[in-house]
Order: sequence, then C-alpha cells, then structure tokens
Amino acid sequence: MKLLLAPLTALSLAICIASATAREQGNLDLGPAMVRMAELEIEPAQLDAYKAILAAEQATSVRLEPGVLMLHSVSIADDPTKIRLLEVYANKSAYESHVRSPHFLKYKALTANMVRSLRLIDTDPILLCSKTMATRVPQAVCLSPTK
Repeated sequence: MKLLLAPLTALSLAICIASATAREQGNLDLGPAMVRMAELEIEPAQLDAYKAILAAEQATSVRLEPGVLMLHSVSIADDPTKIRLLEVYANKSAYESHVRSPHFLKYKALTANMVRSLRLIDTDPILLCSKTMATRVPQAVCLSPTK
C-alpha cells in the first residue's frame, strides 16, 4: 500500500493542472478519464539507459498528445530497479492513440530487453485534485472523473 501512495499523491498534484489547461484551450474531451498504474522491474545493468528512454518518451507524449494528461515515473527508494508509472489519459481513446504513437512504439522496441516484468493496473479514479501555480494566487482544481 505504501508503494501506491506516492504515485497517487503525484496524480492528485498533476492531473488537474493538465486537464484544466486542456479544458481551457477547448481541445479535450474529459470523460471518462482513464488512469492506469504500471509496476516494472528493470534489468540492473540497463537501469540508466531505461530511465533515459522512459523520460524521453514521457516528455514527448505529454508535449505532443492532448489526451495524455500526465505521466509520472518513480523508482522505489531501496530498490531502484523497481519502477512505478502513473498514467492519466483524458479517455480510453486517448490511451489507445497513445499506445499507437511513434514515440511509444519506439520506447517499447528500445526497452523490450530491459524490462524483466511488467504489471498493468487499471484503476477507478474517485477524485483528482491539485493546486495550480499558473496564477499569482494558487487555486485548487479538482476533476471528478465520470464513468
């Protein structure tokens, strides 16, 4: 349970900023949001290379894909080969588009021999909240995902 709290906290801090910005720009269908977690174990000798490839893929996905609201990655402090991902998509079609994107396919090909194990965990978001620092006065923003 402890391992899930940090990514979930990151979720509440990031999704609302991204979704509020996209909603303000009028280019995002927000329902129902798709939130997925992933648990990976990476080959120790490949860890640095894996992290570099992952970081590049995440940055590209968030920058280029309007439906990718946020992608967070963390490693477990006492075992850095264990990586946890928290992914938030505007909806299922945004996720499906993401996994067909050239940058995601490149990531999968480059890391195929680096990943010892992968477990995907679908979730049911309850309430996702964060503070946005985009204005002089921080504002709380919450997204109540719908089914």
